[in-house]
Amino acid sequence: MSPVNYPFSLRRLSVLLVFSLAGCHHTPVQFGEIEKLYDFDHQVHYRQVQYNDNKFAIRIIADSYEAFTRQSVFLLRHSRHLCKRLVPQLTLKNGIQGFDRLPTEPRPYQPDLYAEIECIAP
Repeated sequence: MSPVNYPFSLRRLSVLLVFSLAGCHHTPVQFGEIEKLYDFDHQVHYRQVQYNDNKFAIRIIADSYEAFTRQSVFLLRHSRHLCKRLVPQLTLKNGIQGFDRLPTEPRPYQPDLYAEIECIAP
């Protein structure tokens, strides 16, 4: 029997089965596991660790000194997305360079922007 001659209900069942199995392919990451991700909107490579439902750590991979603004905007937007209805509390651990006067040329080395995010009740 060719696939064209199968009864309509059998074809519909097989299509439904294929789509339901395709939706199950995503396995959630375990707490404490590092995810390597990329955000296409902000063009940012980052590593994310989820410690529990309300605590995360993000390391944004530095690509250039000029990209710091884009990276910091991504950090604010992404932390808001992670916390959903809660308020994100950011603790910056690394990646912010201090200076005594304004730089006249870009710094040759920009460390990764590393922050811990805790979602707290409003």
